Amino acid sequence: MVLLVLLSLSGARSVRALDVFTLWRQPELPLRIAPGDWVEYRGQSLAGGRREETLTRVACLAEDGEGRLLLELVPLEDVDGALRPVAGEGVRLEVSRDLRERRGTFVDAIVSAVQWRGGEAVPLGADELRDDPLVAASLASDFVPDSVTPRDPTTRIVLGRQFLCDQWVMAAADTQEARLPAGLMRQVTTREIVAAVHPDIPFLGLTYVSERIRAESELDPPSRRLKPPPPRVRVDVLELVGFGTGAQPVLGPVD
Repeated sequence: MVLLVLLSLSGARSVRALDVFTLWRQPELPLRIAPGDWVEYRGQSLAGGRREETLTRVACLAEDGEGRLLLELVPLEDVDGALRPVAGEGVRLEVSRDLRERRGTFVDAIVSAVQWRGGEAVPLGADELRDDPLVAASLASDFVPDSVTPRDPTTRIVLGRQFLCDQWVMAAADTQEARLPAGLMRQVTTREIVAAVHPDIPFLGLTYVSERIRAESELDPPSRRLKPPPPRVRVDVLELVGFGTGAQPVLGPVD
């Protein structure tokens, strides 16, 4: 029973990997999305001694008269130094104007979703969206920091261009408790995100963003028989590798 409680506490409120929309509700970031806008990011995740890398393209394909946007998220692969969409893979989302107005949650803003896998298109329901690796992170991206602090501007180079970027540090902490026979197990999870942004970059202006999450537990009172789980640290990084306008659909024609 004690083991189950420890496992539950250590895995509670897990945070998904950093993604393009993690900070979409933050007013400090310049939210700008127009048909044809596209961005490409290289992502890295370090956790438990393991390193994972991703390449993702996010594009806005269209906007209707009600302000709904058609977005396309596709994984990329490096082919001889050039980034190419992975054939037949990706997700197409129709989102309401709530996204632009930073209102509600990301999942609430999704009007419809279609997933491409192996070249086959399948509509997705809300529950199925959570299982899609391209969308799942965005569905958990309603980050609300406890504090937002400006940093000195920094210069980032993207596609040979220099951008003098504003920097923001956003931090949050969460405490959870579980009552055990040996005492009170308390876990404190801290989350810090550092973002470098420039208004010329579509979507959220992100040129570089890093996130560090640390979860540490303690038993009150301390016990010789029961030891808290070791601290867990996760570091995610997103780096802009390309952006522009005039995006064309990758997952087939737009109706």
